[in-house]
Amino acid sequence: MGIAVWLGRLIFAVIWGVMLANIVAPFEGKGFAFFLFLMVLLIALHLLQLLMFATVYKEHIQWRRGDYWQIIFFGVVGWLAIVRAQPARTQAQTEQTNDES
Repeated sequence: MGIAVWLGRLIFAVIWGVMLANIVAPFEGKGFAFFLFLMVLLIALHLLQLLMFATVYKEHIQWRRGDYWQIIFFGVVGWLAIVRAQPARTQAQTEQTNDES
């Protein structure tokens, strides 16, 4: 799954690059409005995903500040990366708790 997460991030990086290129140097004709609409739709859907994931899994997942940004930028791909990182985070938390005892 690690390769799929990195491939998904790469695809979203290209998508964000095209969307931001449209803002910096607007595409001709109706392309500007179309890509601007797509960018607003992408942001809205990723914020909706963030709202759903954060409310449902807040107690079950160890959240970090960067996790919220991952979901906003990468959507479900960011969520997969967060879920994939949970065993390491749980182990680090357990080790930290044991060291304090």
